[in-house]
Amino acid sequence: MNAPSIYTLAISAILLCTQSALAQGGPPPAKVYLETAKLELLADARPVTGEIRSRRTAELASQVAGLAIEVLVEDGDEVQEGQIIAKLDAQRADLLFKRSQAELVSAQAIVDQRHADLQQAKRDLSRMEQLQERGSVGPAQLDQAQTLVASRAAQLAEAKADHSMSMTNVAIAKVELDDMTITAPFAGRVISKQAEIGQWVDRGDPVCTIVSMTELEARIDVPQSLLLALESANGSPSDRPEIQIILPSIPKPLTARLHTVVPQADTLSRLFPVRLAVDDPEHTLRPGMSLTAMVPTGSKSKLLTVSKDAILRNAAGEYVYYNNNGAAALAPITRLFSVGSRVVIRSPMIRPGVQVVVEGNERMYPTQPMKIIEIDGTAQSEDPANTGQQPSSKTGSEG
Repeated sequence: MNAPSIYTLAISAILLCTQSALAQGGPPPAKVYLETAKLELLADARPVTGEIRSRRTAELASQVAGLAIEVLVEDGDEVQEGQIIAKLDAQRADLLFKRSQAELVSAQAIVDQRHADLQQAKRDLSRMEQLQERGSVGPAQLDQAQTLVASRAAQLAEAKADHSMSMTNVAIAKVELDDMTITAPFAGRVISKQAEIGQWVDRGDPVCTIVSMTELEARIDVPQSLLLALESANGSPSDRPEIQIILPSIPKPLTARLHTVVPQADTLSRLFPVRLAVDDPEHTLRPGMSLTAMVPTGSKSKLLTVSKDAILRNAAGEYVYYNNNGAAALAPITRLFSVGSRVVIRSPMIRPGVQVVVEGNERMYPTQPMKIIEIDGTAQSEDPANTGQQPSSKTGSEG
């Protein structure tokens, strides 16, 4: 069913309720404040489509091969940085780690032994040198003592090299053991689970995919005709113009700012990807949400605006109430983008000069009489006959 049909049915139901209420006397006229729909010269904007994406998406893969003995997440689960996602059978890796630790202890003992042998050889050489000065030993014995010191030093160097290799083996074994436990690299949500308990996981096989829910951005595709206007505004973040983005699932538009233009167009569509930083204080965005962004064109045009307080929403979409000769009338609208406290709209029923209800419209219904308190901030007469002299329904419904 199209939007006009929905509105027709909704208005018909409201009119039936209204006629029943009026037949029983009905409530008194609604006290309302009105503002005039205006045609204003504004910077024009053009709608382009896009989606919400996460700046951080990770497909967690195993760095080692092994049997999955625990998979601790499901699709949609929230995870924290460092949280354990899955465990592989680590029995063999643990044994190899313990063996490498034992080899390191043995290598350290050999280093200590070689160091002691070298010190002993140096002491023997020192005594030989003293005896040689007294003539008690010959040159051959002194040469033999010096050779022994050099040999012991070489053995110590070899032992230290073996010790260093053993330390490296321990580190590698520790990494292999740690890799048997797969953890989340950042906080986010699981969007896909690819491994189950009892499944053999090879090196590089994915276990799950997570996305960050706090580092989101809008990604839109912009035609090259709009690119110049965007890039000319690509100054410091605080100087970049605000861009309204509208999502079907969120009642109010959000504010975004240009982050960067990807300098490579799609070869088929000739559209340039553009990244927008989005203000989402209520954390309502989710990756994959579709959106429409109002991108500035660099030109100005006369656009129809109403106060943001005039806009209401129901299941059929957004609408406003306007003054139809002192009675409330309902008009569907399409929101384009906001400019301060006013909203640029498109509507088949609202034209410049039409008075829309900005206060007192919360419980209003079509055809309800109105008691006008103010129009555009100007207080109206207390005369009960005052209806504001609003243009007729024919004027309000043109187009």
